Amino acid sequence: MDYEDFYGEFGAIANSLSEQLSAQQRLLKRICKNVERGDLKPTAKDLASAASGAEECVRMASEIAEKIAGVDMGAYLESGDFARQLVALCEENGVNIKGEGASYEIFPYRLKIDSQNEEVLLNGRKAVGLRPRALAAELANGRARLLAAAFNPAQYASELASAYDLALLAASKGKPVAPDSDIYLTTLYKFLTPMRRFRREYDAQAYAFDLARLYAAETNESSDGRRFQFGPSRNNNKAIRIVDQAGNEQFLATIRFYRE
Repeated sequence: MDYEDFYGEFGAIANSLSEQLSAQQRLLKRICKNVERGDLKPTAKDLASAASGAEECVRMASEIAEKIAGVDMGAYLESGDFARQLVALCEENGVNIKGEGASYEIFPYRLKIDSQNEEVLLNGRKAVGLRPRALAAELANGRARLLAAAFNPAQYASELASAYDLALLAASKGKPVAPDSDIYLTTLYKFLTPMRRFRREYDAQAYAFDLARLYAAETNESSDGRRFQFGPSRNNNKAIRIVDQAGNEQFLATIRFYRE
């Protein structure tokens, strides 16, 4: 199934119904006007036309209902047609998408297809609709809004630096530790969100998006004067995937704060 084919067929009937309803509205106005001024002779013909038009409206409404009832959204999601169309439309909209089967990442969103419940989840929340073109546009617009939101790189770097210092202290276990050691970014997230409710308010995807904006910042200095440097890892399970401003994916694993 291609949702756009269905939508085109639906749209053709819906447009015809809209035109018929407009004609009905014009007829009703004319009938009301004639009755108001006492000219009742034309109303018989107009009422007959209105009755015929009403029957046509009912027929088209039934045709729309039949067409909608014939769509099995669960099968559409399970077949892979939805995913293929969404991937193609995301690429058309310049939205970076990666994944297969029922799970996809559209940075900074995670998308899961639940065919059993006929749902698509975005970062764990139910998407409003299942039209791939509308969803791809929503993802593109959502990312644009996030990118346009205010962001202070130096301030955010300082907040990371505070978590970094706590992580160093915890890792030392009372022993001396190099003040500029590499710390996994996933470890810092635990210090930034020590409680579950904090993780709900600031989830891993929001964290990755802030890291992407920090990665793209023109400066690499925090408010306390320390500089920061991201690092990779041979273990990609420890890395956080981001998409840079050029649309290229990068994998950030560690960060260190240091003074020159």
